[in-house]
Amino acid sequence: MHRIIKNKQRGFTLIELMIVVAIIGILAAVAIPAFLDYMKKSKRSEAELNLDAIKKSARTGYIENSTFPQAASGLTPAAACCNGPGKKCAVLATDWQGNPAWDALDFAIDDPFYFQYEYTSAVSNVYQATATGDLDCDGVSVVYTLDGDAADGRPKSTLTKPARAD
Repeated sequence: MHRIIKNKQRGFTLIELMIVVAIIGILAAVAIPAFLDYMKKSKRSEAELNLDAIKKSARTGYIENSTFPQAASGLTPAAACCNGPGKKCAVLATDWQGNPAWDALDFAIDDPFYFQYEYTSAVSNVYQATATGDLDCDGVSVVYTLDGDAADGRPKSTLTKPARAD
């Protein structure tokens, strides 16, 4: 008696593997840029949230005292954030405490962050706050500018976003 042994196919053919690799490549080509864009958007949202906090504090100061807090903070922190751990600015209480502008606005950041902040107000009814950040550490910074005024006695502000995304 002769037995016929059938070879069972084990594994995948080269064509099947090539198709799978091609599909993975196409998915990666779409997903990676979308993910990187999402990461930049999340980093940029930090500036908008912190400038909104500054705006609210300045508005409160104006409503209570009929003047925006008059002070200049200088760029805080002074060193660029790309030099810090994780390419973020390290939290140092000395950057925020004892600074007349940040004290008047009751503003400080408690977690590592991506932007440097500045506040200036030389006259009672106008102020400007900026957030400057190099989000991918390529030497090109994005700048958000918050301009506030109360020329008509009512405090208002305008946020100007960067023209191009970093």
